[in-house]
Amino acid sequence: MGITKKGELPMSTQSILTALGPLAPLFEDPAVTEIMVDSAERVIYERNGIIEDAAIRFDPPETLRTLVDHVLALAGTTLHPGETVQDFRFPDNRTRALVVLPPTALTGPYLVIRKTPYGEVTWDLLYQFGAMNQEIHDLLQAAILARANIMVAGGTASGKTTILNRLAELIPPNERVVIAESSHEFQIKHPRAVYLEAHATGMPMKDLLEASTKMRPDRLVISELQGSEALHVLEIFNRGHDGGMTTIHSMGIEDTLTRLETMCLMANLGLGLSEIRTMIASAFQMILYQKRLPNGKRRITEIVELRGLQDERYILQPLMRYNPENDGMELTGVKPSWA
Repeated sequence: MGITKKGELPMSTQSILTALGPLAPLFEDPAVTEIMVDSAERVIYERNGIIEDAAIRFDPPETLRTLVDHVLALAGTTLHPGETVQDFRFPDNRTRALVVLPPTALTGPYLVIRKTPYGEVTWDLLYQFGAMNQEIHDLLQAAILARANIMVAGGTASGKTTILNRLAELIPPNERVVIAESSHEFQIKHPRAVYLEAHATGMPMKDLLEASTKMRPDRLVISELQGSEALHVLEIFNRGHDGGMTTIHSMGIEDTLTRLETMCLMANLGLGLSEIRTMIASAFQMILYQKRLPNGKRRITEIVELRGLQDERYILQPLMRYNPENDGMELTGVKPSWA
């Protein structure tokens, strides 16, 4: 890596800004987390959790396709004839982009850029933002030290990845952490973290997960569950790999479990719902639900302990709940089983 003189931008950053052209000011704004180009006439972006319109237009419209080609070139990729969708990472390794071309994009081309903030969202910042308090921190740390398997659930852009990043940093520093991702997103600061990525080589996620178990992990951190690989995660957590973490897209605690069941059924291995529920209840001990509120704030709204099954129904014990009146989480008074 070359030496950057004081005041100069790293080469990767300068190449990104050059390729983005009129979008560069939005990219440089640290408060902007997502940029969405819906047409030559419409650019919107998310700043501090709120969607806003940008006064950016591409005239003539063909200049938008030129910009898209420049962005694709950043990743050293092109769309071959017949290909209309490409998901890739910028050379800064902190920004992901999605390009969708016609005819898949009816009014396109479309471009979505998702940034990972350069200003890391630390525990201190979570406290300042009101997204964390000492009671939450203590509860989560106790669960991690007790080697509970934790599911971080939430909707789109609710902050699941940020919370998991911070949780993984609570793992004792003498333990080996193997991180298995479909596409690299986690930014975990741990002295013994090892990263694996399936997307880079096209390896099936199931194969990557199996490889991760052979790397002598003390803890496994797994990227968002999206399909049949969820069943393999349950199998891994149920055969002695405790203290693991993963995330899932859902609209609530019970929806989390329903989605997990559906993903496992997608594996089509002949398991019935009863068997899958038994595996889920054994694999996970804590579910944390994260939500983006209408005002753009991201908040943990519920933390529950999964205590098994009774009459084939999950036993969910709430440990903390969000109180909108004081914009904070409150203990239910019930102690977790590991306390």
